[in-house]
Order: sequence, then structure tokens, then C-alpha cells
Amino acid sequence: MLNSENTLFALNDVKDDHLESARALLGYKVEEAPRHIGKKRIVAFALAAALILALGTAAYAADLFGIRAMLIKDPASSGDPDSGLLSLTQPQEVPEEMDDAIRRKIDNSTEAWAEWDAWRKHNGIFQPDVFVWPEECVCDGCEDNGDGTWTVIFYAPISASYDEDGNLLGYYDGFREIERRTATQAEYEQNETYKQAVLYNAPLYGYDYNYQIYSQEMAKKLEDIAAAHGLVLRKARKVMYQNYGAFTQYASREEITAKINEVCAGGGRLFRTEPAAYEKFYYFNEGTFAVNFFLTGDAENGGTSCYLYCSPYGTLSSGFEIYDEVKDVSEFSSRSHMTPDGTELTVLQKGEDLYAYVYLENAFVTLHIRQPGLSDDEIDAALDMVDFSAIA
Repeated sequence: MLNSENTLFALNDVKDDHLESARALLGYKVEEAPRHIGKKRIVAFALAAALILALGTAAYAADLFGIRAMLIKDPASSGDPDSGLLSLTQPQEVPEEMDDAIRRKIDNSTEAWAEWDAWRKHNGIFQPDVFVWPEECVCDGCEDNGDGTWTVIFYAPISASYDEDGNLLGYYDGFREIERRTATQAEYEQNETYKQAVLYNAPLYGYDYNYQIYSQEMAKKLEDIAAAHGLVLRKARKVMYQNYGAFTQYASREEITAKINEVCAGGGRLFRTEPAAYEKFYYFNEGTFAVNFFLTGDAENGGTSCYLYCSPYGTLSSGFEIYDEVKDVSEFSSRSHMTPDGTELTVLQKGEDLYAYVYLENAFVTLHIRQPGLSDDEIDAALDMVDFSAIA
């Protein structure tokens, strides 16, 4: 899919935090993935009504809970009534039989985020919806209408080429206009303030860019909300990439494995079987971490990869830190799988889309396997690589 997120990641010598600031400026929220795998431009969607319409009320209620744990409830629409966003970072719903203590932790974080989101949209610095890029957009422009409004024009390339994984190789023949919107003078000024704040306030007062903190006032308010709910905040992340090909400035597989075991497993072993390779491992100060690892192949040559994300219930999270757009939500199947350590995972599958999740005692863990054509046995073997009981 074409977007300037691919351009950002082509800048291999640009520091990660600068890329994140640029990503925030462009309005992208993408799943962290190997650079050779195409990033996905995210659009919004209509959720519960569409699902009930497609499945029927009884079928939706009898779905063994399934996809609802990850399916983001959002009132906006992408135009496709059966598309949706799956969050890899925050439970979106809790089954009725869930332990009350876990339910309270999840509800607490959800309430805190709603409070923060409402405050920042009235008092903080944010990008107005009218300036958020539509699908395919790679650049925009503004024209002053002279009457207190602005015309916002969005452009896509006339033609483009991609590799077999969907990466943008280049675009040609100039640009074509794809959409026009009208912004008020206040929205225009708000967007200019937002752009300046993103450009000049990195590293976002020391916090993860997903909190979108662009002033000292915003930082203080977020800290107050988190404290009132007994939650902690993610500071700026630390990241490790694995060496591959000509890139030798990164870490070895063994070094990354050692750090994963130290940070994520309390000195034990997170993986029963060590991955063939890693694309990246990153982690935060309070226990949130993510590992993008390969079951076969590596970042240079491709192969079967899996993205794992661990989100502690005691951390303030939105669910929008990492999420993925999926089509035909009603066609996902749901089954359970018991790992060797006794952890029962819920496995969601529809064609090439494969996800799994589990509510641990202190954290929500999700996995996304990227490889079409795997059998159930191959999928289960991949999931069994992780010792969920070792997660600290």
C-alpha cells in the first residue's frame, strides 16, 4: 500500500525517535514490522452495528468471544461495513467469565485513556480530523479561500510500483488529486500549531510518542491522570535491531536473545526454541515490550515472521499504539490452543490473517503471524515457541 511511511523507513541513518516524530506528524499508526514488509495505512470503520448486521445478534453473541477482544470500537466508518481495526496493544472487550481483578485493571486503563483523550482534544495540541490524510495520500496542500476557510487538497501518485510484499518501489508520472476538504481558519491554525509542536518538541517530553504530548502542560495533565488511576506511563522506548546483510552496526541474534530474556523473562527464557532471526526488539521502562522474530528466514531474505506484543494492565494504553486493518471481519474463525506451559491462547484466522491473544494475570499478550498457507499444526508449533509463563 502506498504511503510515505515507506519513505520514512527508507531513511536508514535517521534516528528512530526522529522517524517516530515524523510518523506522528503524518498521522500514521502502523503495526511495527520488518522494513521489507509493506506498512499498512490505517482507516477507521463501523464496528458493532455492522457485525451484528453481518452475523446476526445470536451469532455475534455466540462467537466464543473470539475477535471482540482485539476489535476496536470506533464510530467512524471506512466505507466498508465489514472492515475493522484489530488492536495488538490493549484489550477492547473482556469475556464475562474473566477474573474480576483483571477486568477492573482493564476498565481502569480504558477510563483513564478516555479522560486523557477528551482533555487533550479540548485543551491540548492535536491534529484536526480534516487534515488527516485519506487512503493513498502521499502529500497535501492548502489554498486560502479568502473567506475564513481553507481548501485542503490531498494527492496520490498517478502510478506506482511495488515489490511482492507490497513495498513501494517508486511512483511515476506526477500526482493526481484524490480529495478536497474545507477547513475553518481555527482548524488551519490548529494544524499549523500541531505541525510545529511535533517538529520541535521531540522526544515528546521523554514519553512514548503514542501519548502525543507536545507541551509541558500536556505532560503534567497526563501524569496527573495516570497517578489518579494508579497507572504508569511508557517512557521513550529502547530498541535493538539484528544485523543482516551489509548492516553490521546492529546487534547479533544472541545479543538480542540475551536482552529479551533479561527484560521480558526475569533472566529466564522467553523462547523455548530460539527464533531463526529477529527484525527488532523494543521495550519500555514499565514492562511493555514487543518482539518481531522469524520462524524461518530473516529480515534480508524474508520468511515466516511473528510479531509479539506484551501490554501490562497497569500501564496507561489506548489500544491505538499498534493496530492493523482487516477486511471481512465476520469471516474470522476462532479456536483455542493450549501451549506446553498451560497457557490457553485464542487463535483468530481468516485466510492470510492470523492473530492470537491471551489475558495473562498481569498483561495482555498478542501475536500476529505473517505467512499464508500454514496448517494448524504449523501455527500451533509457532505459538509453542513462546513460554508465556516466563513473562515477568
